[in-house]
Amino acid sequence: MQNEGNFTGLNGTNLFYQLLKPVGNPKAVALVVHGHGDHSGGLQNMYKSLLQNQYIVYAFDLRGHGQSSGVRGFISNWKEYREDLHTFRELVTSENPDLPLFIIGHSLGGLIGIDYALHYGKGLAGLVTIAPAISYEVKTLEKILITIFSRIKPDYTLVKKSRPHLLTQDQEVITKINADKLRHNTVTPGLGRALMKILPELMSKASSISLPFLLQYGLEDKVTPPTKLHEFFRLVGSGDKQELAYEKLRHRPFDDIGREAFLADLNNWLDQLN
Repeated sequence: MQNEGNFTGLNGTNLFYQLLKPVGNPKAVALVVHGHGDHSGGLQNMYKSLLQNQYIVYAFDLRGHGQSSGVRGFISNWKEYREDLHTFRELVTSENPDLPLFIIGHSLGGLIGIDYALHYGKGLAGLVTIAPAISYEVKTLEKILITIFSRIKPDYTLVKKSRPHLLTQDQEVITKINADKLRHNTVTPGLGRALMKILPELMSKASSISLPFLLQYGLEDKVTPPTKLHEFFRLVGSGDKQELAYEKLRHRPFDDIGREAFLADLNNWLDQLN
């Protein structure tokens, strides 16, 4: 069963979400946070696997993405992502008060999940981060331009070239990505400034992450360098943490050729905590 709806995020922003329920009794709830330029409908392979394993799936479009309101790819400060997620989490919890709740974040969504766990982690059953943008590298020239333009026009939009081959090797998935009208490749100085501020902050606070933590990524990921992901994992303070890396998989391991092992590991990890 699938339902769609809207909720109000920080500063009155209208945000779209969807709910997918498995047939039969659910084990737990997975709240999924998508990456930059993506939307809640873009992770169907992951949803299908979770539903088959009796997990309820909730997912929402970040502000400035998909069917949610906002300038594409823009935030004025990181708190907007954090509080939007918290409001959605409260909605999810109110509808499923007796089920364990996991947050699963991909890329930018993984970064949002890490930050959220540091502020609102109490009560979560666990956090899964898939190729989180914690390892995103901002070049020196980009830093200079972001600093200048974030003061002049933080919502200035720049459309970057689409490079779906960096996301997956599956040609069928690439075709769908190219045809997906809800996706975008837009960046703004406001988002860049927020990332420059939050990245070092999360690295320095990684030791304070105490809930069960799973990190998954592909070793062929050219978007979020695996070396930095491993470095971050070593800093995570949780006594229940696991790092799983996959040969030949790229930035969207749930959409890549050979995704079966990735999805099986994800479900097994969730099952162990129920």
